[in-house]
Amino acid sequence: MKVSLRRLTMFLILAAVMLACSPKGNKSIQKTATMTETSIAENNNNFAFDIFNKINTGKEPNVVISPFSISTALAMTYAGASGETAEQMARTLHFHADQNAFHPSFSNWMKSIEAKGSEGDRLEIANSLWPQDDYHFLESYFEILEQFYSSALYEVDYTGDREAIRQRINQWVMDNTNDLIKDLIKPGVLIEDTRLVLVNAIYFLSQWEIAFDEKGTHSNTFFLSPGSRKDVSFMFMKDTLSYYEDKNLQMLELEYEGGDFSMVIVLPAEGLEADRLMSDFDAAAFADLTQSTQKQEVEVYLPSFKIRSSFDLEQTMSEMGMPLAFSNKADFSHMTGKQDLKIDKIIHQAFIDVNEAGTEAAASTAVVVIRKSAAVGDQPTVFRANRPFLYFIKENKNNSILFMGKTGDPSL
Repeated sequence: MKVSLRRLTMFLILAAVMLACSPKGNKSIQKTATMTETSIAENNNNFAFDIFNKINTGKEPNVVISPFSISTALAMTYAGASGETAEQMARTLHFHADQNAFHPSFSNWMKSIEAKGSEGDRLEIANSLWPQDDYHFLESYFEILEQFYSSALYEVDYTGDREAIRQRINQWVMDNTNDLIKDLIKPGVLIEDTRLVLVNAIYFLSQWEIAFDEKGTHSNTFFLSPGSRKDVSFMFMKDTLSYYEDKNLQMLELEYEGGDFSMVIVLPAEGLEADRLMSDFDAAAFADLTQSTQKQEVEVYLPSFKIRSSFDLEQTMSEMGMPLAFSNKADFSHMTGKQDLKIDKIIHQAFIDVNEAGTEAAASTAVVVIRKSAAVGDQPTVFRANRPFLYFIKENKNNSILFMGKTGDPSL
């Protein structure tokens, strides 16, 4: 009996050691493997395609969003979530379930992107939070946002002059987007039960590494659809550029000055609608295509365009998989220690201006939280974007999508 007991004990000890050494049981190994800047970037790109395909219904010819801005504002909100609310947010946003590992990693990724802007291109990222001044928020929550998101804190009183608060928030957004994002918070959004507004702003300005020839700008036909066309202004260049094509698309990558950022333009093959191509597109396909480009001589005909888009995303995000966050069952107890808050609004606005010199783009996202109530050839390849096309502005080290959109009518 003693021998069998000893053997059983040794067996249990050995099993425990083997389990501890296995990848599944070693959480520190799992964190190291999954929380790199590259994996954060890949997860953000997954979310980028998820939300773009959700909001791109085909009703609007032109769309622009910053999935980076949306993700950052909701990452700050996620820091206050717990329980099933946090689980739904993590799945929907492609966030890591371990918040202790996620926020430092997200912060490192965000700061590495911002650092690239300070090296040449102008890229500015700013975060702020606007809590009710006498509400019982946990200091630990504010400390997370300050440490990992460099969030400025402005205490206000939503039971008082809410119009003045709305104007202050909107002015902060304008100050951090070079006045491009205006009136983000509309009248009536802030109510007496508002307890917190979290805001992200991003601004990007860069010149092309190879500029378009301004003398080559000309008017030509853009095919809005098979039966509709319009004369628009096309830019022109001819140079050695990163290019890829297959039976479904042509893809061109135009670098910005310094090479840390670029614009990827995806032109569907004739007869294939941009919306159809985008619906079959995902982050993995985007990664594969951007790695498949080769340098070759290309003649580029690209319309200049300027687009502004605005969205209320609460219904979209609920349908994508995080409905609890908007309900009276929401658990944001890491904000206050109680389950007394829920998300009321997620507001997003984005702008892009593409011309011969380069690109200027900006976006802002606000999350409003309320108290619960109720191949090279001899001849140059031609890339003629004379029909609806897709575009992406990305940081090149990790292929992180900062802005993305569709141009269906560049004259608007």
